[in-house]
Amino acid sequence: MAYGSLYDPSGTFVTVSQVNPPALGQKVVFTTPGPLLETAPFPPGPGPYTDLVVLTAGVYEISMDLTARLINASNLAFNTEVQFRLFINDTTPVLESTFESFNRITGGPGGNPSQVEIRNTIGRTIQLRLAANDRLSIRVIAASLNVTYRYPSIVVTKIAN
Repeated sequence: MAYGSLYDPSGTFVTVSQVNPPALGQKVVFTTPGPLLETAPFPPGPGPYTDLVVLTAGVYEISMDLTARLINASNLAFNTEVQFRLFINDTTPVLESTFESFNRITGGPGGNPSQVEIRNTIGRTIQLRLAANDRLSIRVIAASLNVTYRYPSIVVTKIAN
C-alpha cells in the first residue's frame, strides 16, 4: 500500500507565465501535504512543494486538478487557454495526462471595453507504472496572457505492484 497527496487550500491565485519552450514550463506549487504512506513531498522541509515522490515501484492512480482563471480585459475577441501536464523526474512528460482550459472570450458590446472572467475546475486521472523514487510534478506547458490558478491538488494511490 502507498498513497500521498499535495494541495494548496489557501485560495491564493498563482500567475501563470507564458512558457517557451513548453518542456521548461513552470511547476504548479503546493503548500500542504495530505496523508502520506510510502510517498514524500519534495523538496523536503516545510514547503512549498513542487513534486511528490513515490518511494515504491508499482502501478499508481494519479489524480490532478486545479481551478484555472482566464481573463479578457480588452474589447477584442481572443482565445485564452492554459494546459498542464504531469512530468516524471523533471524530464519525462506523460502525454496522456494533459488537462486544459480553453475559452473564446469576446469584448464588450459595441466595442466597449469589458472584463470577462471565466473559472474552470479542470483535471485528469490516469494510471501509470512508476519506479521507486520517481518524482511527479505538474507543469504548465502552454498559456495565454492573464491566466492564473488556485486550489491545485495531486493525489497518488498505488493500485498494483
